[in-house]
Amino acid sequence: MAQKKKTSPGGGPGPAAMSLLFIVYSNAVDEEITEIVLRHSGGYTKFTGVFGEGTREPHLGTHIWPSMNNCIMTAIDAGQKRALADEVLYLKEKFPGVGINVFATRLEERL
Repeated sequence: MAQKKKTSPGGGPGPAAMSLLFIVYSNAVDEEITEIVLRHSGGYTKFTGVFGEGTREPHLGTHIWPSMNNCIMTAIDAGQKRALADEVLYLKEKFPGVGINVFATRLEERL
């Protein structure tokens, strides 16, 4: 038995595969990251003043560890995911002392 393709409520083809990218970065490169995301996606949600610890110095917003991170979350067509991530990773190479990380997962549903 042939499997029926999923369709949208209007009867057209189903939605394109989407990815959810979560970019965590030092607030020192906020403008650059925001410009990259806007070039590749229709929008984003930004979290500013985010604290964290990883493989580099802590970003805790204190007098001992004063730096802080920002995060951007964006839903993007899965086919565009690599282009956006590559630009962010190029920025990471350009500024080797600045923490920049990109996390991606498949977006199951957008309500």
